[in-house]
Amino acid sequence: MQTQSFKVFINELADMSGEYIAKSFGKRHSVDFKEDSSPVTEVDKNVECMLREAISKKFPDHGIIGEEYGNSGEGAEYVWVLDPIDGTKSFISAVPLFGTLIALMKNGEPVLGAINQPVLRERIVGDCEECLFNGRRVSPSRRTSLEGMTLLTSDSRYCSRLRGEAGWKRLEDAAAISRTWGDCYGYMLLCRGYADVMADALLEVWDFAALLPALKGAGIAYSDWRGGRDIGHDWGLIASCTPELHKKVLAAVSGGV
Repeated sequence: MQTQSFKVFINELADMSGEYIAKSFGKRHSVDFKEDSSPVTEVDKNVECMLREAISKKFPDHGIIGEEYGNSGEGAEYVWVLDPIDGTKSFISAVPLFGTLIALMKNGEPVLGAINQPVLRERIVGDCEECLFNGRRVSPSRRTSLEGMTLLTSDSRYCSRLRGEAGWKRLEDAAAISRTWGDCYGYMLLCRGYADVMADALLEVWDFAALLPALKGAGIAYSDWRGGRDIGHDWGLIASCTPELHKKVLAAVSGGV
């Protein structure tokens, strides 16, 4: 794989989309709601169009999967996966805990991912071998105990309703800090060492494809809520800063001690 050239390009995509998003942040935008009740703005749509156009021009034989405009050539060897604004609820509320997710998959496996927060000028790029924050290697937490951990999620209601109220309460009760600093920004905090666990009960491919190369490159342990690799819509994602902590998190949400 042309890793370095793809890295250069993914940063170019983040620069281009980030400039537009930063200029749009903090303004009033008309909001529509999709069939799943999630909000979408003209900024989401414009950013995805911008990214699709740039990818198609640079790599016409690559496929694209996007949250707003669906799939094109998804059976190709290389497929780009786009979430123009991951955390639209934060974006429309003028809260900068959102980001643009750009991933590259090879034969169906995520191999490169970018998390870009243009307002704060923060960016993570991971390639499964390393994870860089603004060009420097990240340093995740080394916590191994549930007690005292910082636990993040995008929406605790989904974790409780979809994955079990009792298990989620056990996890929250063990945490020193439990916050909804969520969506992709929570995973950025996890990779950087400012959080110990990030859990989401429900994700689509455009939500997680960019995260996995970053998590793997940072040495973060992750799985679905059952401890497997069925990450996504059916079984969500739990990521923990160390394998030891990850085992304890899975035990807590499943009913173990």
